Amino acid sequence: MELTLEAAVLHVLDPGADLPVLSQTLLTDEDALHYLGGLAAKAWNSEEAKTCSFTSESPLLAHLGELDQAFLSVTADLAQSWFDVLRENPSIPAADAAFLLLNIDGNDYFAGLKLNYKTGYAHFFDMGTGDAVTGITRQDFLLPGASGKADEAFFVDLASQQVRVLEKKYEIDGRKQPYLARRVLCVKPGMSPKEKLAAIRDIAVEVNQQFYGSTGVDEPELAAAVCEEFREFRSASSQPGAPAQPAPVAELCDKLYGNLPHAREAFAQALAEREIEMDEPLPMPAAAVRRMEKQSLRSAGGVEIKVPVSVYRDENAIEFIRNADGTTNLLIKNILL
Repeated sequence: MELTLEAAVLHVLDPGADLPVLSQTLLTDEDALHYLGGLAAKAWNSEEAKTCSFTSESPLLAHLGELDQAFLSVTADLAQSWFDVLRENPSIPAADAAFLLLNIDGNDYFAGLKLNYKTGYAHFFDMGTGDAVTGITRQDFLLPGASGKADEAFFVDLASQQVRVLEKKYEIDGRKQPYLARRVLCVKPGMSPKEKLAAIRDIAVEVNQQFYGSTGVDEPELAAAVCEEFREFRSASSQPGAPAQPAPVAELCDKLYGNLPHAREAFAQALAEREIEMDEPLPMPAAAVRRMEKQSLRSAGGVEIKVPVSVYRDENAIEFIRNADGTTNLLIKNILL
């Protein structure tokens, strides 16, 4: 990923004050810009970031074309809205809000990072009396370290107006819920890659139980199919030429239900109900795929075995024997003692 930071401003959102502190100048310090660029890169790469879309009620939508000339005023208005939400909901931590104009892989974005305050300690010294006096003082308004991350963030593609949002849940109106997408940006939340992959896994399990009981596609088979697609995508990405695109969800469906037409139909219908299209790219966040590479199998007696999905379909390594009562026996071959 290539990220270039073109402009940045920092506003202070401390709900303990009556008003936010809105900067009237851009950040110019190179260390500060490098720090914000690093935090932006981490937020952009988060597998929990959701793809969202603007609604007609979003006040930001009308001002995207003004960012070049009115960056400070547009960000000040957005910071004020963010501050108002914090004042109304004490569970949301105080923070600084950094707003950025940046370019990621050739595309221009308007971004915001919420930098929650951290508590830390620093030394101090006083030479006022002639004697060196040193001590330790508590600091309650420290920003995340360079190796840390922004707790919440958003990225608006200035060409497509697609919005990418990373948000957290806080106690609001009596229940834990996210707020950044709906209450600050006024965008319609979508699903993060992590949530979408989890939904696809849940749908496959539901389809299996509905149509085929324990004789159809099970979770390890799904994991094996996802890992295969991921390896193919990574292999294609390493080749010279145009960047590879993840395979569509339909290809995963073919791997799972190629010879099971009723299950294919149910799988597609369940995806549509959760607003996941068959022709959209299969979400394959690397961390989530790594967690799927070994599947845990448990017996009724409590024995647990971790099976790498790389050998799941290798009959020379293991064999699943389906029993008439719906249970399955696992035969492990070529054991080295």
